[in-house]
Amino acid sequence: MDYIPEIAKRSRKSQKKDSGAIAENSGKRVIRIGKAADNDPVAEKSDDADILTLTRKENTVSRKRLVSKLNHLHFTNNTIQIQFENAYNHRITNFRVRPQICFNKYVVCLWQNDTPPSDILESYRFKQIELITNEQVISVPATIRALNHRGICLALPENSTEHTNRKVTRYACKPLEIKLIQSGIIFSGILMDFSTSAFRVELDNNKETPFHWINARYRVNVIVMSGEGSVYTGECRITKRSDNARRQEIILTPLKQGIQRFAPRVHRSKRIILTPSPDIQFNHPITGDMANLKVLDISGSGLSVEDDGENSVLIPGLIIPSLIINFANSFSFVCQVQVLYRQSFTNKNGRLLSKCGITFLDVDPNDHIKLLSMLHNSENKNIYVCKKVDSDKLWEFFFETGFIYPKKYAFLQGCTEQIKKTYNTLYSQQSSISRHFTWQKKNEILAHLGMLRFYEKSWLIQHLAARSSRHIGAGIQMLNQAVNFTLDSHRLISSNMDYLLCYFRPEMRFPNHFFSGISNKVQNPKVSSLDDFAYIHFRANQQEAILSPPWHLEKPDRNDLLMLQSYYENVSGGLMLNALDLLPDNGMDERKDLACQYQKHGLIRERRMYALKKKNCTKAIIMANISDIALNLSDLTNCISLFILEKDDLHPDILHNALSLMAKHYPRQKFPVLVYPLKYVQEHHMSYNRIYQLWSLSMEYSDECFQYYDSII
Repeated sequence: MDYIPEIAKRSRKSQKKDSGAIAENSGKRVIRIGKAADNDPVAEKSDDADILTLTRKENTVSRKRLVSKLNHLHFTNNTIQIQFENAYNHRITNFRVRPQICFNKYVVCLWQNDTPPSDILESYRFKQIELITNEQVISVPATIRALNHRGICLALPENSTEHTNRKVTRYACKPLEIKLIQSGIIFSGILMDFSTSAFRVELDNNKETPFHWINARYRVNVIVMSGEGSVYTGECRITKRSDNARRQEIILTPLKQGIQRFAPRVHRSKRIILTPSPDIQFNHPITGDMANLKVLDISGSGLSVEDDGENSVLIPGLIIPSLIINFANSFSFVCQVQVLYRQSFTNKNGRLLSKCGITFLDVDPNDHIKLLSMLHNSENKNIYVCKKVDSDKLWEFFFETGFIYPKKYAFLQGCTEQIKKTYNTLYSQQSSISRHFTWQKKNEILAHLGMLRFYEKSWLIQHLAARSSRHIGAGIQMLNQAVNFTLDSHRLISSNMDYLLCYFRPEMRFPNHFFSGISNKVQNPKVSSLDDFAYIHFRANQQEAILSPPWHLEKPDRNDLLMLQSYYENVSGGLMLNALDLLPDNGMDERKDLACQYQKHGLIRERRMYALKKKNCTKAIIMANISDIALNLSDLTNCISLFILEKDDLHPDILHNALSLMAKHYPRQKFPVLVYPLKYVQEHHMSYNRIYQLWSLSMEYSDECFQYYDSII
């Protein structure tokens, strides 16, 4: 047992004088908290200040029960609070202490953070011990037996007072670093306890930020830190303050019952009520205690839960780094979330409850897909998200819908086994690089849409087909599912979905109607853009290709990419370079994560960049994408993209030789080349197979774009 050596004893007469035992009241005690009075120098006047009536019952706690609680606090390494009252101005000063093992009448407590001054008993009267737990506050009118620089020894009374049924429970918490920001000044301190209606904070006093710089009439921004990050940020007003020479205690009241984490959307995720309802479980980032709450409804972007009105643990703005969602013990996953709002209501039994809205900040992609699959299928039993697909049925579907037409099939000839292997990998296992949606009825595929993460922050819509004669609107339903998926996913950190891409042929009626329709409606190329490419089945020179001086190929530097950016801004001003990860400040040399993701699934995804130069003048940028054959059935993921910057002196023969040097990256005799701009090919009368349009969409403005979805479809 820890003890305090050299305890300074005091007379019994002095002990009785300074014990400061609180008055005991039977029945109920009513406290009214209202707006600041006109003459109140501390509390800020606010029209949104709530008026609460707190009803508090008092129960008796025996010494035996109190000793058990003190030992439990010692076991869990928690602290209690000791209060001293100034003998002259009656202000209360609190000190945190850590109780040691308690046997019966006496308890020894060690000072935490601050040690009181040696003359504290001359100017202050000991008031009480206060134990704050999740359900109650116990006030202990103890008496001082001894005190020194290490701690304090207290004699416990026969009975103490327990205050229960608070309107809002106050929770003791592990001391967390807190920052208060007011008018450009940052004050540092420790969060001691909190409730959903108030925080108690102890601030440090130092020369750089003295206490008197805090203006209690005005609001402060509060940041609560835990580990390396913040777990709460919000605007508060100061409702109470008390201080001594070294520390100041402040009570802060959050001002808002809701926050706006993301921009409001017209297309909101549909909330689904599941039976049985899932549960959430998490260690509270402020108190450290375990919490369990029942889910009311859930979507792909968030959920709402029911919280106890009197013992609420959730506050708008709170970030929970690790929250578990459990679906009847059959499926669970971990996610990072933030509380958006809390709305109080009374149920039919008259019990005060709270509905709290929570948004996902990050979810593991595979877990998120499982959730979306469950939600989409509960809404339409024929729609499946990333369900394992019968490969034979899929190939039959591709041929019957004309998605694989004769010329495309001829281009793929000789690689059928490798293609089957690639598609078996994509559609038979969960992965973070591909997504697919199917409309199935009686094991028959009626519609299919596939997506691929092929650039660092961009997803490519690469397959969209439907048996229109069998089920009217199945293709539209697939597109609808993809829209909902992207809206639910793009805000998640791990989704890496800043942009959507799709290559399509303008003569194809449905994709042209949808993708071109969105861009034409928006009329903003920084939101949604279209760029034309000439698609060429390129055959390399039979003999060894060379580039005669002064022509040469080299790795592009930042200036080369700046030239590409400047040229594209003048010609198009769209999103293509952003989506294709070709901006000069993106650190392309450090791109390894995406290639590793493909390698993990036994697939290939590489990129080689070249600058075609005449002496020191950059004429073109070449991007060689290298992947498994027919990862995209038009091989647009295994091709060269050629960007012409200056057409002067750049004869097609020079281009042909430069592209022939790229043939080493492609094992087949013919491989696709996409040439931009289309105007260069047309002016030089170069033969090309077809035109592809590249549609690019910024997901930051996806809601603005998809609001036209219904009118287009």
